[in-house]
Amino acid sequence: MAIQVKSTYLTIPVSDFERSAQWYGEHLGFRVVKRDPFYCELVNESGIRILFQQNEHRLHSHFVYPDGALQSSYGFMVEDAEAAYSYFMERNVEVGPFFDYQGKSFSFYDPDGNFIEVWSVQQ
Repeated sequence: MAIQVKSTYLTIPVSDFERSAQWYGEHLGFRVVKRDPFYCELVNESGIRILFQQNEHRLHSHFVYPDGALQSSYGFMVEDAEAAYSYFMERNVEVGPFFDYQGKSFSFYDPDGNFIEVWSVQQ
């Protein structure tokens, strides 16, 4: 019998816990539930958890192909990616191009330059 996975968490490297917690709270509805000098844990109403780790090495959560193209390492599922895209655009959050391929998606940059995808599945 396989292990039953119940949920997941994301680790995001950040330079300032307070600034990032405020940003992710304002734009994505996360709130801080634990904090110490090394990490900060946040959760949203759906139970999704993210962990901020102090980023002393200027790392990012995405990877870069040899040709320079960025690829999100993970993302957030939403009901309506078009509405989320408009929300970020109206608030001057830097976003990548909008895609309509096997669902609608785009990626955004957080205050530390992490490139994170937002995706909604086609029904």
